Amino acid sequence: MYKGRRFGKAEKLRFETRITGIGGSDDIGGRMSLRLDRPATLGPDDNTYYLLEVERLDEEHYKATRGLGAIGVRRVFSDTLFAEGSVGFESILAEDVFGKRRFKYIEGNLRAEKDARNNRISATNGYYMDARFLPFVGIDGTKSGAQLKLDGRVYYSLGSSETIVLAGRMQLGSVIGPSLEDVSPTLLFFSGGAGSVRGHEYESLGIPVTGGIAGGKGYMALSTEVRGKVTDKISLVGFYDLGLVDESSFVSSSSQRHAGAGIGVRYDVAGIGPLRLDLAYPVDGGSDDGLQFYIGIGQAF
Repeated sequence: MYKGRRFGKAEKLRFETRITGIGGSDDIGGRMSLRLDRPATLGPDDNTYYLLEVERLDEEHYKATRGLGAIGVRRVFSDTLFAEGSVGFESILAEDVFGKRRFKYIEGNLRAEKDARNNRISATNGYYMDARFLPFVGIDGTKSGAQLKLDGRVYYSLGSSETIVLAGRMQLGSVIGPSLEDVSPTLLFFSGGAGSVRGHEYESLGIPVTGGIAGGKGYMALSTEVRGKVTDKISLVGFYDLGLVDESSFVSSSSQRHAGAGIGVRYDVAGIGPLRLDLAYPVDGGSDDGLQFYIGIGQAF
């Protein structure tokens, strides 16, 4: 990743690239993104930005190639709160259980983020919220609708020493409008993996349809962790994750569901954050995945 080149009026150019699937059985995928921010164009706290993205996805239940061009505005309200909105055009060539289709959208993208954590790398108190609303208007026969996403996290330490920390996360998603086969699979929801339900393979839970698995229009994931310090550097973690996916826009008691639980260890490295190892096992959902392990930098959430 390259970022941060500045021009004559404090403009900032950000370039990101990512490659996936190297050495694996799946096709190689990746993403390239170019974003130019121009500060103080509408006011001292406002930026305008221009965004270009190209991405190739080779996921468990679909493949897609997408391109996006957008122009937007970002407003910083405080050190902990910002909002941004954009309008752009996105073209997606996707292949999934419903076949190969082309989707074309004129779409908006509204986002607000509130970060009131005492530490972004390893919080012990505070909360975080990220809300997104993406209305899309289909052209050339593509159906119109909207996607909503919410990611909320809360942290609470027991005692002044912060030896034990309780952490919780809730993720919600909803697609309103088209039926499953009439919306790009990149806008639908799956569950499973390090970012949702540990103990189940990545994006393993979806909606069973004739011939395979499709993403859902409704989604919810709940995660809880108890983090306890053993030494100044080492912490132990116990966790439980639950995920639900539904064919309709909202989850219910009849939604597809799975859950996983496990234990983890964290080793704090100065300047980087905790090194993370989690061992998780599926406890609900009829999975034969067995024991899963996850390695990363930083807390799971």
